Amino acid sequence: MRCITFALLFLLAPPTWAQQRRAMTPEDVMAIKGVSDAQVSPDGKWVAYVVSASDLKESAVNTDVWLVPAAGGTPLQLTKSAKADGQPRWSPDGKLIAFLSAREEKNQIWLISPFGGEAEKLTDSKSGVQSFQWSPDGSRIAFVAQRDQTPEEERRVKEKDDPQEVDRNFRMTRIWIHDLAAKKSAELVKDDLQMGDVQWSPDGARLAYSTTPTPKADDGSRSDIWVVAVADSGAVPRKLVENPGPDNAPRWSPDGRSIAFLSRSTSRITTGQSSLKIIPAEGGAPREVLAGFLYQPGPATWSADGRTLYFAATVRTTTQLFSVPAAGGTPRQLTDTRGVMSAPTWSRDGSVLAFVRADPQQPNDVHVSRGTAPLRPVKLTDHNPQVRELTLGRSEVIRWKSRDSLEIEGILIYPIDYQPGRKYPTMAFIHGGPSGVWTEGFPASWGNYAHVWAGQGWVSFFPNVRGSSGYGEEFLLSNVRDWGGGDYRDIQSGLDDLVQRGIADPAKLGQSGWSYGGYMTAWTLTQTDRFRGVMVGAGLTNMYSMYSTNDLQTVLEEYFGGEPWNDEEAYRRASAMTFIKQAKTPTLILHGANDQRVPVGQAQELYMGLKKNGVPVELVFYPRQGHGIGEPRLQLDKMKREYAFFAKHVLGAGMVP
Repeated sequence: MRCITFALLFLLAPPTWAQQRRAMTPEDVMAIKGVSDAQVSPDGKWVAYVVSASDLKESAVNTDVWLVPAAGGTPLQLTKSAKADGQPRWSPDGKLIAFLSAREEKNQIWLISPFGGEAEKLTDSKSGVQSFQWSPDGSRIAFVAQRDQTPEEERRVKEKDDPQEVDRNFRMTRIWIHDLAAKKSAELVKDDLQMGDVQWSPDGARLAYSTTPTPKADDGSRSDIWVVAVADSGAVPRKLVENPGPDNAPRWSPDGRSIAFLSRSTSRITTGQSSLKIIPAEGGAPREVLAGFLYQPGPATWSADGRTLYFAATVRTTTQLFSVPAAGGTPRQLTDTRGVMSAPTWSRDGSVLAFVRADPQQPNDVHVSRGTAPLRPVKLTDHNPQVRELTLGRSEVIRWKSRDSLEIEGILIYPIDYQPGRKYPTMAFIHGGPSGVWTEGFPASWGNYAHVWAGQGWVSFFPNVRGSSGYGEEFLLSNVRDWGGGDYRDIQSGLDDLVQRGIADPAKLGQSGWSYGGYMTAWTLTQTDRFRGVMVGAGLTNMYSMYSTNDLQTVLEEYFGGEPWNDEEAYRRASAMTFIKQAKTPTLILHGANDQRVPVGQAQELYMGLKKNGVPVELVFYPRQGHGIGEPRLQLDKMKREYAFFAKHVLGAGMVP
């Protein structure tokens, strides 16, 4: 019966425009192909990239490597494995592409000619390769893989005699070097650290890489940068920077004398923005490159002559590309485009760059640009032509003043038949993080499918509340020790503004969020009854119990000022469960059954609190899923179930706008 109800909600009363183009459905969202990881060839003539597609029959996502001429032309599918292929990387001479594939269960590095032929397996890692990089001369590949199990560990797992000791016996990642001529891999660095982001020096004599103390998520920001000689298997790695904050993303200068990296030197480990710095490769004092830059820079790319650094940054609701002199100075914005783009890759001479770009009307596709100022992107691929058959909602970036006069920004997607002066049912969608941000990409995922709502006559409202990225560090930290305070008022004042503008119907409001967005929605549930329904997805509901049961204690310590037993009031004050008796709004709770980031107890506490207090509530666990939903069938269920819930409670049972 539920499936029939879901179908009817999207079939009843089609609007007049449906005979020309049709509204987007959840099935259309699942049919969108993902395009990512654009890699331009060294000579700038080709771009390798990855296409992902959901298979509802198998409830799996497959990825393959594709190739397109940088001058334009027909894209070619390079791999066709039934298992995931990804991370394409060109050999320095441009004659081969290495990629990762799980076609033999564990991810291994494979080689393929971009001009035809079968793929050849290079590595045979027992634990599977996580990432890799070619040496500058193309004779070797450095890769990262988890430490192999010892014979004793293998025996204990096989015999099911393998109790898990908390915070002990971590299987760290290690750095290996694969020699293509010898067809052998040798372990290079065996330190008891979690390693990643391996980068060769230009002369191939050294590696720079980043580490964290353990694989634990809570140690993810406790990163350091190391340098090690490659020729000597017994070489002792040298820490590059002594800094209490995180250091990562090392990138060698073309002459090998300097390394650019991202760093945060404050006492805040997990919150705050990093800056772009340069340090001598032999060690020394780092120097700031972007003093006073408002936004968070991404990893740097050096120009061929070593005089300029390029980087991407989230700027409010967009992604922009910047350059800055390596000697330091004022950054130059090279793009001024609506939408989002990936960090570009560059041809050897820097004349061609490739990236993936999307905007609210167009899904991700591969683009190239020649030169750097200004960029003139040329679209090379068209992997989702079916989107042109759909009528999509118009989007707009809006601004309003919160109740303390702070300016807040967000994105609005209108119903496809929007008429000024008419009030519409409105959904507020709250992002995760809390340092996430809503950007102007194409909304086609289980977490954001606004064009489906637009097709059914809803306004979708995406507020970037205080604490969001993309607006500078002061704004990013403005919700520290204030969860459920200013951020909550930012949402409510934004809705007030939409009501005053005659866009939102105050009698038909809903709110939905995942992770921190779920936290904010659970909190909202206990603070106001203005909504007709809410959806709490993977939401934090009791901050005291959340602290010790999740995997990010440091994050909560920095936002709340310490551990809960040292400041119980801070945690209790910001918990929805503290005010559960005030809740009245019908609630849908969705949660991954294997979520470690926000354990299932958070959903169970909210469910029981609402049920025992007589509030209509539904709780659904998604089996096998962690903090997100990865399986396509479950993603589809989430979208349909969520829409059915809001159609029932906001619009009236079985009705569409």
